[in-house]
Amino acid sequence: MKNVMKRAWEIARKGQEKFGGKVSEYFAESLRISWAIEKDSEEVSLEPKKATITTSSGSRNHKSWVAEITGTHPRWKLNREFVEADNETWMEKTFTLTDGIYEVCNAGDREFIEVVNGQVNYIGYNDVMEQVA
Repeated sequence: MKNVMKRAWEIARKGQEKFGGKVSEYFAESLRISWAIEKDSEEVSLEPKKATITTSSGSRNHKSWVAEITGTHPRWKLNREFVEADNETWMEKTFTLTDGIYEVCNAGDREFIEVVNGQVNYIGYNDVMEQVA
């Protein structure tokens, strides 16, 4: 709150310097501007954006899962940490993902994705190996 008031008085002084008159005449509007700036900075500083991925629920033979790629593995090439589904019905599973590289298996069909700022980009195996190694 201190920053809001201090910024409001600074904005009011700049208005008075530019257009003349009394600083107090500019204060009400400068306070509105200062609060708008404060509100925008709070929204920006919230937690990072997340992406939502939906897969089919899979079957007995073809499971559906999502795993974050956390590095390399001496035997399996990639080290994975499986992500727990947020919501699971008999038809589909929903996963919420933060920034990172993931392998998605949708009823046997496997692909790699990269999540950056809530955006999902499909990438190839060679791209994954470059970024992880």
